[in-house]
Amino acid sequence: MTPELARALVLFALSLFAGLLVLGWLREDAGIPLDARRRARRLFLRKLDRRQRVSWFLRHRFDVRGSAGRRYTIAAYRPFNISTADAVFCVQVNGRIPVYDKLLAQKLLLEADESLFLAHANMRTHSRAWETLAATARSQHLMLGNMH
Repeated sequence: MTPELARALVLFALSLFAGLLVLGWLREDAGIPLDARRRARRLFLRKLDRRQRVSWFLRHRFDVRGSAGRRYTIAAYRPFNISTADAVFCVQVNGRIPVYDKLLAQKLLLEADESLFLAHANMRTHSRAWETLAATARSQHLMLGNMH
């Protein structure tokens, strides 16, 4: 294979991938009826306060205050889309449901029970404080029988 042909094939593959992404065929909620995705988006936006909505429209992220008072940023749904200044978290919402419902579930979990969030979240951090908080949350929820 010549270098020109190899470059052409790489460009073709990248173009095809980008096209599929634009068409929505590689989206998390691909295959979910458009009407369901629209309803989920409307509900999601209604549950954001004004500041969160503006942030979502401008940056596709918004800040949430956890039930214990810590501030988190939720970005577009993907692995590790929840962050703080010194940690990132991944709480996957399983099921064939619209992405906006998944984002809303993350928001509501943080606001309602930050400890349960920390007990279930996968976390990347270099902070001992976060590791201690998560370990404490996991042990509390194990004792209560809330872990699966």
